[in-house]
Amino acid sequence: MMKEAVIVADDSAIIRNIVSKALSDKYIVLQASNGKEAVRLVIQNKQYNIKALLLDLKMPEYDGFMVLDYFKQNNLFNKIPVIIISGDDSKGTIEKAFTYNIVDMLNKPFSKKNILNIVEKCS
Repeated sequence: MMKEAVIVADDSAIIRNIVSKALSDKYIVLQASNGKEAVRLVIQNKQYNIKALLLDLKMPEYDGFMVLDYFKQNNLFNKIPVIIISGDDSKGTIEKAFTYNIVDMLNKPFSKKNILNIVEKCS
């Protein structure tokens, strides 16, 4: 049986580490510091069952919306659930994010319990 993994894509090492610590007891946590790395992890992954992608919207190189567009173009939302993690809780950003087939949106700052609960929704 394949090990379950979660990808966290955020340009903040602090956020990536918080998510990793929150989930590492249950999942392999793969980290990406930008959207381009996140897409590469999705494409190159062969050894893990990706349980979820926790995706920041504002990152260098590829931002979160570019990753969402990639998922839409490649029909990946039903294969890898996407959870938005963002400090931007403006109405326009939230509305735009929910035009994609995402699971939910988790606003920063968040707790370990918030992270675990939202990833468990992906079961």
